Amino acid sequence: TISQQVDEENKISPTIASSGDSSVEWERSFGDDNSVTTTLKPNDSVNVEWSDGAWTANVNVPIDGSDITGTNVGIKRDVAF
Repeated sequence: TISQQVDEENKISPTIASSGDSSVEWERSFGDDNSVTTTLKPNDSVNVEWSDGAWTANVNVPIDGSDITGTNVGIKRDVAF
C-alpha cells in the first residue's frame, strides 16, 4: 500500500496484493472525527464508511454487473455510560 495525502482533507491509498488483487481507498476528512472512506475492489465490491462523531454507517455493494443483490447497510453509534 502506498498512500498519497492529496491535501489536508483527502488521502488516496492504492493497494496491490501479491496475488494480483488490487483496491483503491479514498479517505475524505471533514474534521471533528467526521470522514467518509470509500474502498473500491475492482470486480468485487465498493465499501463506503461514513463516520460522524459517535455515528458510523457502512454500505457494502458487491460488483456483479448492474445487479445490487447482496448490498449490506449497517449503522452504529458508540454510547459511553
